[in-house]
Amino acid sequence: MGEPPSYSLNLALPLGPTPDRRGRWYTAAMYGNVGPRRTMAWGLAAGLLLALAGCSVSLNLPAEGPDGSVAVVLSPSGEYKFFGQGVVWVLDREGNSLGEPFVPGETQLVQVCDASPEGWLLLALDTDEYGFPVRSKLLEWSPGGEAREIFACPELLFSPCYAGDERVFFLRSEEESASLWASDRGTGEAVLLEGGVLAFLPAGERTVVLHADGTFASLGHGGLPIRISCEEECAMTFLFFAQVSLAADPSGRYIAVALEEEPVILQPDVERVPTLYLVDLVEGRVERIATPAISPAFSPDGTGLAFVGQAPGRPVQEVLVGDLEASETAPVAKSEGALWVRWGKTGLLAAIEGTPARLVRLMDGKATDLLPTGP
Repeated sequence: MGEPPSYSLNLALPLGPTPDRRGRWYTAAMYGNVGPRRTMAWGLAAGLLLALAGCSVSLNLPAEGPDGSVAVVLSPSGEYKFFGQGVVWVLDREGNSLGEPFVPGETQLVQVCDASPEGWLLLALDTDEYGFPVRSKLLEWSPGGEAREIFACPELLFSPCYAGDERVFFLRSEEESASLWASDRGTGEAVLLEGGVLAFLPAGERTVVLHADGTFASLGHGGLPIRISCEEECAMTFLFFAQVSLAADPSGRYIAVALEEEPVILQPDVERVPTLYLVDLVEGRVERIATPAISPAFSPDGTGLAFVGQAPGRPVQEVLVGDLEASETAPVAKSEGALWVRWGKTGLLAAIEGTPARLVRLMDGKATDLLPTGP
């Protein structure tokens, strides 16, 4: 058999914020010492290469269930890794394991995708001798039960999630793009919804779709007044890392987008920096939130926006929370070194970089470890 194909990609997320003149949302300048942000950049690039090779289909992000339990992929030793494979554990709010884990096959990779009252949605990849994917499977599983296959195909799948009814939405890779599909949970029958899609976002009772040309639409309800630049690298970022690049609030009024901007200085070389924008679809207004910043997440009630960035005067990467009405942000205590943040029904969930990385709940000025000694 011939040699496996090789890929190359350059992604960078440098540091260095400074307050803007308004004193509200802040922007940033770039400094030479990129520290942990450079580490994260290389992690993202490596993750994309691994995804293309079938070694990691996406970031290792947990899913939160209706009762506050969390499903997450952990290493055999019970450690959390930003990019990593292992087995799926379900943990209660205190970090105690709920039943036996889901253990993938020897040539299978697994990702936690979503939760429902009936169980957890998993994406499993069967791989060949090189670790490249040969078949994708959508599984429903609960601790103590057998996994049930609800859809399978030879193409690579991205971002599966429940649609709020008896369907599962997902992106299905094509030769030069991806398309949005829906699969019936009961029959396994899949139908094509839209072609040329880079990402989709749940927004309350609707679904927001990002097309390959940079336009947005509400699925089944027409276009939205927002369009972004989607160059090749940017498109790849949204396809593989939509979970830390895009978010929509529950009402469907706001969309948060983290975009890499072209440097104004052309020489010497300056790395592209991700900037977080807040788009108000009702008023047709765009506000720059922070630079650099990633991982936007709206609060369940739609009044707040959390993200990973830097507060003015603080040389650390941490979680910040903004009030959408007051347009003010504040750092979250004990979140220094955050890699990503999610905002669930029980508050903020984040990963803190370290050896190993920590999986924590951020509440009342405390960071409560979910993995104090492993599951």
